[in-house]
Amino acid sequence: MTEGMPPPWGRNIFDGAEMTAVTLVDAWAGEVRRLVPEVHELREWYVQGQMRFDEGDEETLTEHQLYVGWIRLWAAQHHLVWAAYQLERWVARLARERGTTAPAIDPVLADLRHALEHLDEAVLDDGGFMTPGERSRSLRRLPGARLQIDTSHSLAFFDVIDAEDLERRALSIMTTSDWLMQRAAEDWAEQQRPDEQGPADEDGQVL
Repeated sequence: MTEGMPPPWGRNIFDGAEMTAVTLVDAWAGEVRRLVPEVHELREWYVQGQMRFDEGDEETLTEHQLYVGWIRLWAAQHHLVWAAYQLERWVARLARERGTTAPAIDPVLADLRHALEHLDEAVLDDGGFMTPGERSRSLRRLPGARLQIDTSHSLAFFDVIDAEDLERRALSIMTTSDWLMQRAAEDWAEQQRPDEQGPADEDGQVL
């Protein structure tokens, strides 16, 4: 059992800064876990919808619905990149609060996040690509030094970051919620175990 083991991750926390860092690690890990399947679902809906529309199905799917689906996919991918980057930063901050070595931030994820934030500074060409402007340092460092406006063709987010890799990173962290669920499961399993003591007499003494 984990009785008496204080959350999170099996240790007492009395420092307010560390507790804040733990809370924000929990928040961003949860967001990444939530957003990865959501983005997959949005992409699948859009790709299938585009195929149906191209084949002439305009009765059950309108062009407006398809466009809204693409907008939602773009925005969800943006949110996921932001959440994954925030998770890495808060994992590093938590390590510093605990006096341990902070893990390195993924440079590609960091550059993608910064490039998206400053995308309005990029050069927009007629082919749907965004290439570095004068101040687009992060965009310039990305593979191919460009981003494509249509991201539905690739399972990688913005054709740069692997979705499963982001999800694995988030799932590798035991959040406070994970710990509480684990403790509840262990407590339930303990309650289901048969009583190992023998029968008792009238005075409650084990025979």
